[in-house]
Amino acid sequence: MTFSEFKKIWDSIPVYENGYLKIKWKHPLDLHIGYHTDNSKSFVLMNTGKIGDIPSSFAVSARNIKLTDGTWILEFRLLHESYEDIFLRLCWDMIDFTYESQQPLTDFIMRYKNWQKFLQYMKGDVMSFQRQKGLLGELLYLKEILISMDKEAAVEAWVGPEGSDQDFVFSDTWTEVKSVALSAESVSISSLQQLDQEKDGILEVYFLEKTTRGQNRVALPEVVAQVRRLLRYQERLLDHFDMKLFKYGYREKDELEYKKNYFRLVENRDYVVSSDFPKLTRKKVDIGIESCCYSISLAVLEGHRKR
Repeated sequence: MTFSEFKKIWDSIPVYENGYLKIKWKHPLDLHIGYHTDNSKSFVLMNTGKIGDIPSSFAVSARNIKLTDGTWILEFRLLHESYEDIFLRLCWDMIDFTYESQQPLTDFIMRYKNWQKFLQYMKGDVMSFQRQKGLLGELLYLKEILISMDKEAAVEAWVGPEGSDQDFVFSDTWTEVKSVALSAESVSISSLQQLDQEKDGILEVYFLEKTTRGQNRVALPEVVAQVRRLLRYQERLLDHFDMKLFKYGYREKDELEYKKNYFRLVENRDYVVSSDFPKLTRKKVDIGIESCCYSISLAVLEGHRKR
């Protein structure tokens, strides 16, 4: 079931008190979608047993409820209509993630809890300028690999929005993407883990110049549209891309705002991150240091350029 199919099914349910529809496609869990007594959208998992406390958020109420017949359900309810897009994406993702699971209830709850960290900043705010620029770099790289490799493998490799230490992880390597200004003399590394991998990887740096005129300029929504066109014949894969985009914080309703920022790609450089690459790792810092951010001189990295 694609996201658009899921949304159509929900939209087809009449809005009335306690109106629910069982999801009939083959799934290991007993799932129902519909409306709560206050006509808010509600997603219910039947026969869960007692689970205990499930964290709620500003957008979604989560409750493990014992019914009068003694059975337990897990109910997720939309708290504010303005966050409907978040709620629908969350519900579809939990269904899709557990579709072929060997332990569906455990994975279902785990998936919801993983959403909690994303829900913390999914409050409808427009992404900051730096976050827009960071996403633009990652999408430019994704567009490149969608052309050069298997499309499903390329989309699945984009794990930065899922909270991974690196932006892209492949079977035999990884890539961390950085977007910097044309005048940048260094690149910022946000954690000890970001360049700390046993396998060699790539630090991909995009030099982006903010501009208001000229040819070869792009805004974030335009690159999003370009990636979507590359995936247009694979609807399920497009759904997975949109979900990752959503988790990054991108909202279609904010596209007019994002179109105010145009960039020109001046250059991109690949640096090979191997054992002699200048970096901080867990093994290189004193015990007791939990986290740190640091910068690496781009001039020093010239000897590590990919040939």
